[in-house]
Amino acid sequence: MKPRNDLSDKGRAVEEWLDLRFFRPVGIRIARALYPTGISPDQVTLWSLLIGLVAGHLFVYRDRWIDVIGFLLFVVSDVFDSADGQLARLRGTSTRFGRALDGISDNLRFVNLYFHLMYRLTHAGVWWPGAALLVACAGLAHTYQSAAVDFIRNAFLHIGAGVAGELDLPEDLEARPGGTVLERFGARVYRDYVVRQAQLFPRSVKLIRLLRGAGVPEAFRVEYRERQEVLLPLCSWLGQNIRFLLLGAAAVAGHISAFLWAEAVPMSLLLVVLLLMHEWNAASLADALEHQRNVYARIT
Repeated sequence: MKPRNDLSDKGRAVEEWLDLRFFRPVGIRIARALYPTGISPDQVTLWSLLIGLVAGHLFVYRDRWIDVIGFLLFVVSDVFDSADGQLARLRGTSTRFGRALDGISDNLRFVNLYFHLMYRLTHAGVWWPGAALLVACAGLAHTYQSAAVDFIRNAFLHIGAGVAGELDLPEDLEARPGGTVLERFGARVYRDYVVRQAQLFPRSVKLIRLLRGAGVPEAFRVEYRERQEVLLPLCSWLGQNIRFLLLGAAAVAGHISAFLWAEAVPMSLLLVVLLLMHEWNAASLADALEHQRNVYARIT
């Protein structure tokens, strides 16, 4: 059986410019090369993780060339991070555990990076409590920014485009999943992640629950797209690509703390704006469903 050729991206409306022009094209070539082998998507995820851990370690050194190598290794790590999901979609083996493992891998890469950046700052003479607080704020901001962007994009695919994507709500997940220790750990981490998203987007979650079981009329999809697609470009400013570019630029400039401040302050402010706009749109759409159901004939 030959791999399909139409699975190189999740949906062009939610993909970033650099993903469409670099990471996805390179990643799909790796995925197609691995398709006939016995290498699993989870193994590719681990390759991405190992390369990312080495990349993060290199940022502990105050040497521009070493930092450039670290940045390039992060790019390679992201290529494999793109390839693992594409390989899973080519084989039709995408699972929640795979998504959880991918998320754990991303978190570990950045946790490793932040610890190395804190070590770098303290050894550069920065007061260590201040360095620890800055790194903690940047790391926490990163966590919520990534969760928000992922939810907005998957909700858009699910409701606006009618694509069976990776959108889950807390009730979709087993409270006590079975399987191996690793699978149970992955399920717990993924459940906590989904709960965090639901806490960030309570009105959007309410809208999704209203739509479930009743179908989504095309007129409603069109209205949803018109309201929410204007927010998708803002997601790119909180995505992984911009984060790595900021890291590389700050390291080459010799001001690594600028990367942390960017995450902790302006990117967090953008997140607040994004959340407010998305939730306001979701509330308006939910009101339309609840009080004007005759407009959407298929919802009874």
